[in-house]
Amino acid sequence: MRIRNFYKSRSDLDKMQGVRKFLVPIVTRFYDGEVEGAQKIKETSLPILTLFNCMETVLAGLNEKEYPELLVGEMWDSLRLKNQKPAAENRFIKFFDFNYYEYRVNRWYEATVIFGAVYYVMAFEHPDLRCCLSAIKNKAVYNPEAIPYFNIFEKELARRDKAVQDDPDDYDPRQDVILELKMRTERAMNDFSNQKPPEGYVSIDAILYATENYFSRDAEPVLNTLEYVVSQTNGSDLDRIRSKRNALMRSNAARGGKTPDKESGMTTSQQVIFFYYLFDSLGLNFGNSDKAAWIRLLRNVTGRNPDNIKQRLNFRFDEDQTQKDLRFVAGCLKELFPSISSKIERDSRIQ
Repeated sequence: MRIRNFYKSRSDLDKMQGVRKFLVPIVTRFYDGEVEGAQKIKETSLPILTLFNCMETVLAGLNEKEYPELLVGEMWDSLRLKNQKPAAENRFIKFFDFNYYEYRVNRWYEATVIFGAVYYVMAFEHPDLRCCLSAIKNKAVYNPEAIPYFNIFEKELARRDKAVQDDPDDYDPRQDVILELKMRTERAMNDFSNQKPPEGYVSIDAILYATENYFSRDAEPVLNTLEYVVSQTNGSDLDRIRSKRNALMRSNAARGGKTPDKESGMTTSQQVIFFYYLFDSLGLNFGNSDKAAWIRLLRNVTGRNPDNIKQRLNFRFDEDQTQKDLRFVAGCLKELFPSISSKIERDSRIQ
């Protein structure tokens, strides 16, 4: 096989990123003789750099094909079979091309280890290519003696998948966007203290008003978020936020937790549009943030179903219902959010 020099020194292995950085300790166990049922691999037979160069060469070849499973057999044979010496013209090219070199495994099990590494990376980066993954495994595990050389990669994949599934969700689901909101809010407040507020600036008073009039049932999570965002600013704002939160919570408790008429509040679609423009005024949009983080935050703020929020986040401006929602939200925000309301009106068909 004609191998490309992806890695030219051992120090290059320390620079591996993503899933590849987890491969080095796995492969090293073969060289240390720590894999049960497998023979120790010697550097003189299969240098670890060559192993990873073979892996990257195979991956590069597979990634170029629309149906990579059809290429697996050819790659395997090229790596394992001893062919005749290359023709004179190929030797000439090889002599001048220092980025490539010829290599074929000296021992049968070395090919399995290389293909095991290929399988490990492919399973992470292209889990949908099931036919290709199956073809790689079938070639690598071609007899019972080859199984120990391949199983270590499969077991490590299963272990990592289980670790991800068992990892408790112990973080604040709002933290994905809170830090960005905090930074942008502080910057806007600093600008406001030095000069006139920038277009789209959202004041604390406006957010408190919106919470009281549109999100009173969710006052605690909304104002907890706001408190966190401005926690580094002056204490008077924090006092106002806490006072408003306590007042709204007492008001909710006095009503006995009764659910108000749905007609008096925003629908999920309207709430999504409200937050879309509110976040946009702070510099946060779909292009520079993760939609999954939006869903988690809106779920905790509004109490709406995450699937409904996800569906509403994919709104289209040219749809009639979206135009109606835009006009409704623009009207709600006109008094205290005039610049945001104007932007919404420009995005609608209002003439």
